[in-house]
Amino acid sequence: MRLLRAVASTLTMLLFAISLWSQTGTSTVRGTITDPQGRVVPNANVTLTNVETNAVRTTKSTDTGSYVFDLITPANYRLQVEATGFKKKVVDKVQALIANLPRPTYNWMSGRLLR
Repeated sequence: MRLLRAVASTLTMLLFAISLWSQTGTSTVRGTITDPQGRVVPNANVTLTNVETNAVRTTKSTDTGSYVFDLITPANYRLQVEATGFKKKVVDKVQALIANLPRPTYNWMSGRLLR
């Protein structure tokens, strides 16, 4: 009987801890890098910076121009994109909220640099 109570108590505490963890929540920021003609820009450097903590995450756009930052803390972010042959693009005020997936639709690489 003691063993059953101990198991039940442990299980209850575990379920409580899981429910608290799930309530904290995370968010995702994703999008697609395109040039002025709407063509995707692969291999672009994408940097996401939390404006409150200055925490930085980086990734590269895929062959389809897409990028994703999963499991980030809900907050306000700055998104920066750099690609060879293009001007750097910075977008402030990207909000990552729980249950709301920001999908910026900006024309990211607006303007080729002349070589």
